[in-house]
Amino acid sequence: MRCPECGEASNARLKYCENCGAKMPDTPSQLTGSRPALRPSRPQRALEEPSYAAEILDEADDYSRGGSGGQPSYAPPPRAVEAGEDTDPGQSRPKYDGPKWLASVPGHSQSVVGLGILAFALALSILPSFDGVGVVATLATLVGAVLLVARELRQANEAEGLTGLVPEFLLRPEVTAAFCALLVALAIRMLGLGFTPVLWLVSVGLVVHDQYRKVLAGPEGVVARYFDPRQLLLVPEVVALGGVGLCILTLYAPWATVSTLPNTPENAPMPAGPPELRVIQTTRPPDDVLYSAGGGITTLSGWELPGAVVMELLLLTMLGLLALRPEVDRPAWTRFAPAGVTGVGLLWALLHMKLSPGPIIFVVGLGAVGFLAFQRLRAEQQAAAAPAYDDEGAYDETEQVPTPDADYVEDETEEVAPRRR
Repeated sequence: MRCPECGEASNARLKYCENCGAKMPDTPSQLTGSRPALRPSRPQRALEEPSYAAEILDEADDYSRGGSGGQPSYAPPPRAVEAGEDTDPGQSRPKYDGPKWLASVPGHSQSVVGLGILAFALALSILPSFDGVGVVATLATLVGAVLLVARELRQANEAEGLTGLVPEFLLRPEVTAAFCALLVALAIRMLGLGFTPVLWLVSVGLVVHDQYRKVLAGPEGVVARYFDPRQLLLVPEVVALGGVGLCILTLYAPWATVSTLPNTPENAPMPAGPPELRVIQTTRPPDDVLYSAGGGITTLSGWELPGAVVMELLLLTMLGLLALRPEVDRPAWTRFAPAGVTGVGLLWALLHMKLSPGPIIFVVGLGAVGFLAFQRLRAEQQAAAAPAYDDEGAYDETEQVPTPDADYVEDETEEVAPRRR
């Protein structure tokens, strides 16, 4: 190392020059950063060259040895990147940037979480201490859940082999909207106090909230394309709307009473005793809860009767048909839907008719639906009986129209009297 002041060679480990006492520059080993083990040897310079010239020449040599990048020889070489170091199999898919609680969910779908909770609620309904929606409604819910999961996985480009087995028409938005309507109807049936109703509300809320943004809402959604809720606010449709609401509310009211005490006839022989031993029917006090358990009478609501869920679905389906847009094509039998629902509802109410407020108010609600059915049938009958008129003007077919004679030539100057009709 040469002194920058006098140019005399000195020991590189010394901080000051031995000749003039000037401060020696720091060696590359004392600089920060990494460097190779040894600097390549430099050619010996002549002693008569000035110190600044030697430093300039040394820097030029270092720059020439650094390669095309222009890096000095003591600079660390660029780190070589191995071929498979940055290989990420997941780079072909876009990085997920949604909610963290959906990061590990298949398809990152909120509906899949809701259907998982719903499956747990359906599994609990097998136990006798938990309420359920019935066998038919449970099977329909499971089928709809499988179709909805397949639709969510296909949209997320996951499980393509499994979703490919489902037909394309079953993954249409209309099928998803119908399944959401079914879940809402079953959630109305499950309203109450308990653990299972809470599971139903949470699961159905997650599914409907997610599918409302994807399928139902928006200008291209199912609701905007097929339905107009304002149709239900017209007369007599609004009367039927109130009747359906009243019928569904009455299903929470008492409909029947059932005795849980064994009906033992008087003077009946004991099953496990001699025939001489008889049973004497005695009336127990009504407040003796130890033996009678509240009199042995259980009150059943309308939901606990067979066919209640089917009756609810019929009423809500009729409202959906009434809310269709006028320009939407519909089958011809839909005009008889109110009359058919009224007839089925009256038959179901008569089968379970008791002197209770539930069935009586249910029949009153069906009367409002029957009023709509009567108005629809009357309008159809009047439209069929009305004669068809020609827009250009009608005339009596029995009127004789004179045909002009071929040999008669009308004088243009003769005034023709107007023909009396």
